[in-house]
Amino acid sequence: MTEQPPTSQPELFSYRRVIAGMLAVLLLVLGLTNYLLLHQQRQAQLAEVETQLNYQLQAAATFMTEPLLKYQFADVEQFMQQWSAHHEDVLLFEAHTPTGHLLSRFSRQSESPFVITRRHPVTYQDQTLLTLTLSKDYRQAEIILQEMRNRLLLISLTITAVLGLMLWLVFRHLALAPLEREISKRRQAEQELNATNKELDAFAYSISHDLRAPLRGIDGFSQALLEDYHDQLDDTGQDYLRRVRAGCSRMGHLIDDMLQLSRLSRGEINWRRVDLSAMAIESIAELQKNEAQRQVEVAIEPNVQVIGDPVLLRAVLDNLLGNAWKFTGKTEQPAISFGTVQKDGRTACFIRDNGAGFDMTYADKVFTAFQRLHSPKEFEGTGIGLATVQRIIHRHGGLIWVEAEEGKGAVFYFTLDRGTP
Repeated sequence: MTEQPPTSQPELFSYRRVIAGMLAVLLLVLGLTNYLLLHQQRQAQLAEVETQLNYQLQAAATFMTEPLLKYQFADVEQFMQQWSAHHEDVLLFEAHTPTGHLLSRFSRQSESPFVITRRHPVTYQDQTLLTLTLSKDYRQAEIILQEMRNRLLLISLTITAVLGLMLWLVFRHLALAPLEREISKRRQAEQELNATNKELDAFAYSISHDLRAPLRGIDGFSQALLEDYHDQLDDTGQDYLRRVRAGCSRMGHLIDDMLQLSRLSRGEINWRRVDLSAMAIESIAELQKNEAQRQVEVAIEPNVQVIGDPVLLRAVLDNLLGNAWKFTGKTEQPAISFGTVQKDGRTACFIRDNGAGFDMTYADKVFTAFQRLHSPKEFEGTGIGLATVQRIIHRHGGLIWVEAEEGKGAVFYFTLDRGTP
């Protein structure tokens, strides 16, 4: 069995993968840059908040020193109250004596997670008068950072989208444009091929018609000679005329087979679910009807279904089963079987017979048109049937091969691209 070499096809999505990879790297770089920038900005914001908080604590300590020295604690509490009222971002303002006694406390309820707390002593001549505790909400700074992050994200996505569009246009010009031109050329070549096929069909029909006319004349005049001048011809002359008529008959069959090969090699395939077992039964029934006197043991595996063209696959079975029927004609106990086996991980159909077989040395000639491994005197035929079968199987994307032994029969295997449903 010979495998068909894989056809090289352009990777349509390779350029998309390149563009996707480049954009992914760009997003990674932009994301890392944004992270470092935001991290640095947050550290700067926190440092600024801490600086402001320390400044406020120092200012508060300066204002409280004189009232504390005069024991005017009511003025200290009033100052803390006014301070808290004028600073909405202050959540807690406490004052403790050196002994830990709470002198005054002002607080606001807040669920903000962005809170920073600092303590600062109120001193005079190296003596601690009070310890101030101040908690501040720096949520506004985080809101600014969040807006900055959203803007950076929008800018990054915009840059990526614009760059992706530019890369797509560049790669489309460099890669997809030549591919489209190639597709256009192939489409034009296909149209030209279809036109050529139509011309070949017309030519084949014309040739067959022109060949059949003289054949009919030769066969008709030969028959007239045999019937009208039978008494005037000796046995040799009559034998010559019978050979002429037999040659005309073979030529007619040859023309029919050539036309069938031409028709089945072209045209669209009508993909359908096909029951090969039912087809094989019908084909064998027709063979038995034509030669009712023959006793052939037939075994057909049930429910062998594939996806393919029913007309073309019927031609495959008719040819292969017809060959098996023909080449078991001189076998004492002829047997023909049809079924499936597993070959290299794929389901292959087979048709086996125990007929004449052939020498595998000449296996490469089996599927060549007009090549015969047996003489016409042994077995009739034009040598086109197996060539037709091979073309049909190849049109289905499958393979066909044969295993045989001279005097012991042959087994034809074939696979289909879509396999069994």
